[in-house]
Amino acid sequence: MMLIKIAWKNIWRSKGRSLVVIGSIVVGVWALIFGTGFMNGFIVNYMAEIINNDISHVQVHHPEFKKDLEVKYSINDGRLKAEKIRSWEGVEGATTRTIVSGMISSAQKASGIQIRGIDLENESVVTGLDEMIGEGSYFEGIKRNPIVIGDNLAETLKVGVRSKVVLTFNDGNGQITAGAFRVAGILNTSSVNISERYAFVLQEDINRLVGLGDQVHEIAILLDQQQEEAQIISRYQSEFNGDLAETWREIAPELNLLQEMYGSMLYVLMGIILTALIFGIVNTMLMAVLERFKELGMLMAVGMNRIRVYFMIIFETLFLGIAGAPLGLLFGWMTIKYYETYGVDLSSYSEGLEAVGYSSILYPYLEGNTYIIVTIGVLFTALIAALYPAWKAVKLKPVEALHKI
Repeated sequence: MMLIKIAWKNIWRSKGRSLVVIGSIVVGVWALIFGTGFMNGFIVNYMAEIINNDISHVQVHHPEFKKDLEVKYSINDGRLKAEKIRSWEGVEGATTRTIVSGMISSAQKASGIQIRGIDLENESVVTGLDEMIGEGSYFEGIKRNPIVIGDNLAETLKVGVRSKVVLTFNDGNGQITAGAFRVAGILNTSSVNISERYAFVLQEDINRLVGLGDQVHEIAILLDQQQEEAQIISRYQSEFNGDLAETWREIAPELNLLQEMYGSMLYVLMGIILTALIFGIVNTMLMAVLERFKELGMLMAVGMNRIRVYFMIIFETLFLGIAGAPLGLLFGWMTIKYYETYGVDLSSYSEGLEAVGYSSILYPYLEGNTYIIVTIGVLFTALIAALYPAWKAVKLKPVEALHKI
C-alpha cells in the first residue's frame, strides 16, 4: 500500500511532464474511439443500406431460378407463403417480387436492366422504396403501366417524369415481348443497383405481360435486429418444402468478406495507435528514471529491494494510464454520440462515395464492448511501456547511482 502511495506522489512531482503524458493518452484514446467508430460506420452504414434497401435479410427462390433467372422458375403459392411469413415472430416485413431480365429503351438510349414487379405496400415496408422518390411519385399519376427508375438510369436514358420508355424481355414461353411504360417517379439513392440497374413496375403489369398469373420469383424478408436469420431459414424449411431460402451472407458473400476485412482493419488501427502510445510512455518514463538515478540509488542503499523499485515504476506508469484513459473514453464517447445524431458530412466526396454505394452522410457506430476493449488495451499498453524503464531502474548499482551528478 505504501508503495502505491509513493508511486502516486512521484508522478505529480513533475506535473508538466505527467500532464503531457496524460494528454497524449487522452488524445490517443479519443483518436482510437473516433477512428474505430468512423471506420465501423462506413461498413455498418454500407451494409445496412444494401440489406435494408435491396437484398433484405432472407430471400426465397425456386432452386433453379438464380442460375439464369428464367421466368418459368417461380415459387409455388409465393404470395400465400409471404402472407404467412409476415405473421412470424421476428419478421418485420415480407414482400414478393417478379424478376425479369430485359432492356429498357427511350427515344435516346437503351440499357440492360433487371425488371422488378413489386407488391407496392409490402415493398415499402421491406425496402422503404417509397421514401427514395426524388422526383414524381410512387406509382401515382399514371393510369397505365407506371414505372419507377433510379436517377442514374434516368440520366442515362435522358428521360424524366412522365417520359415514355419501352421494356423488352422474354415471356414465360421464351418469346421476346415488349411493353410501353411511363415514368411515374425517379428514385434518389446511394444504392448502385437501385440507381442504375433496376426498374420497378407493378407486379400485376409484368405478370400479365410474361404470362405468370399470380406467381412470383422472389420472397424478400426483413427481420428485426435481434432476430437470427438462421432461425427463420430453419422455420421456412420446416414448413415449406422445395424452395431455396438464403441469408444475406449467402446472397452477397462479398458483404460478409467485407465485414471480416473491416474487422481486421480495425484491429490494425488499434494496434498502430497503441504502439504510438507505448513509445510515448516509454520515452517519458525513461526520462523520469534517468533523472532520478541518484534518488533511486539512495532508496536501494537504505534497504528498498529491486523488486519494490521495479513495481514502483510499474505503478507510476499504470497511474498515468488510469488518469488519461477515462478522459479519452469520455471525449471519444461524446464525439461518437454527437456524430451518431448529426452525422459526418462527406458531401465534398459524395460523387465518388455514391459511385460505390456509400451515403454522403456517415454516422459513426460503436458497440458498447469496444469501450471495454479499448480500456483494457490502454492499460495493457501502459504495462508494456513500463517494463523497460522499470528494468532500467533495477539495473542501477546503488554506489554508482549515488555518485551521479
